Amino acid sequence: MAGEPSTGTEIELKLTAEPAVLERLWQAPQLSGGQESAPKTKNLENVYYDTADLRLRKRGLAFRIRRDGERFIQTVKSGDAEAAGLFSRSEWEGLVPSLEPQPDIVDDPNIRAALGLILPGELRPVFTTRVHREVQQVNGTDSLGRLKIIEAAFDRGQIEAAGTVQPLAEIELELVEGSPRALFDLALSLQDIAPTQLETRSKSARGYALATGRRPAWHRAKPLALKPGMKADDALAAIFESCLLHWTANEAAALDGSDPEGVHQLRVGLRRFRSALSVFSELLPPEHCSRLNEEARWILGALGPARDWDVFLADLLAPLELNREGDKDLAVLRKAVTERRAEAYVQVRHALSDPRYTRFILQLGGWLEDRAWHCADLTPAQAVWLDQPLITLADKLLSKRHGKTLKLGRRFAKLSIEQRHRVRIGMKKLRYTTEFFRDLYPQKKAAPYIKAMRNLQESLGHLNDVAVAEDLLADLTRPQAGRRRPAGLEQAAGKVIGWYAHGVTQFEPEMRATWKAFARTKPFWHEAPR
Repeated sequence: MAGEPSTGTEIELKLTAEPAVLERLWQAPQLSGGQESAPKTKNLENVYYDTADLRLRKRGLAFRIRRDGERFIQTVKSGDAEAAGLFSRSEWEGLVPSLEPQPDIVDDPNIRAALGLILPGELRPVFTTRVHREVQQVNGTDSLGRLKIIEAAFDRGQIEAAGTVQPLAEIELELVEGSPRALFDLALSLQDIAPTQLETRSKSARGYALATGRRPAWHRAKPLALKPGMKADDALAAIFESCLLHWTANEAAALDGSDPEGVHQLRVGLRRFRSALSVFSELLPPEHCSRLNEEARWILGALGPARDWDVFLADLLAPLELNREGDKDLAVLRKAVTERRAEAYVQVRHALSDPRYTRFILQLGGWLEDRAWHCADLTPAQAVWLDQPLITLADKLLSKRHGKTLKLGRRFAKLSIEQRHRVRIGMKKLRYTTEFFRDLYPQKKAAPYIKAMRNLQESLGHLNDVAVAEDLLADLTRPQAGRRRPAGLEQAAGKVIGWYAHGVTQFEPEMRATWKAFARTKPFWHEAPR
């Protein structure tokens, strides 16, 4: 028979590092100082269940039964939402008599609806976690003097699935009372002692990955739910959080490196973030924008080479190989480029495990949670704009970005490659701004503008890919100490450059046409000066 069930929301951060580093942090005054009693310890066994077709996982649910001493606690978690490594999830839990799942006793209407119909015996074990857990409570005040109560847990153990075992070691910080900002403050103070990384995947996500053998998936940005009448301040927070969620959701795929889309989507999320900083720069303290933009630009720079080599292999070299099947020089080039790509992905992994990156995420997460742009440096005019209806601000910002792009592309046919590159960057910023606000306007009215914008961006993007390829090939064929240039490499590089230089010349009339089509397209927002 089930005990008293409970429903709530858990908000937590997970920090990972080598076990010795975590042990050191666990003894740090920030976690252990001032405690009246020793940490509580327990051994936990968690069995996660799903249907044969993993229906619950597809619905974003985690269904588990935990053996805690002689008690069995059934838990269902939904909404595995992650932003900056911060997990915020609805959960239901209740006592059950054994490890036999009882989905019918879940009485939370939202979670019950998400579970759907589950037939008797349909749930089966998918994976198990076994951990030794130490738990202690951290009381005090956060950086703004507000009361905080945080439950800190040190988990050491393993995940077991399909005959495979994966070690598990992490410190979990769960908010009991106070602002989520307190979690980021505490994690930052621990970073001052020893570097950690934020674990952006839940234990259930890691368990499913182990059980299925699937590589980490990449993710597009989730749609924004903005409304015309909401305050600009609320929209700003939602947009920044969306960008942050977008790139952190792709960290695992980028680290894995088996699918180029992982690094690509991570970079898109960062670029969207930088565009949002630019779009809202008039409403934010300049030093905040400068600091955040610098960190985002740093990590983008570290990810850039991997993306460049990915594009070169898939979009430039592969089509030429199909045209010249069996070309031995191109085979030599592919081998050399593949080696460079591997080196670039080592750089990706170093950057994402760099303490600077973790600190950036933690600082940004705290900044967002407290909307720290409302500081002493915020001017009265900025405060007024933040309080305005979003639709008023959207009209103004879209008009401004559209006008800048038209100015950059003036006399397009006579622009140099570098000038067209600046048009491309302007188009990217315009596209991200449009994507932020497009749902505020009738979709039928926005469609022609968005189509013309995308066509032009694709044309300019191809031109940029060819220009980047020339730089990559120049670097690849340049004599370097410790590197051997295989025979045929320079000939292959010449073939690629010649092929695409001819293509760019042929493509010029179409590119000019896409610019004219965009420049003639009527903007879809309310304030649309021509």
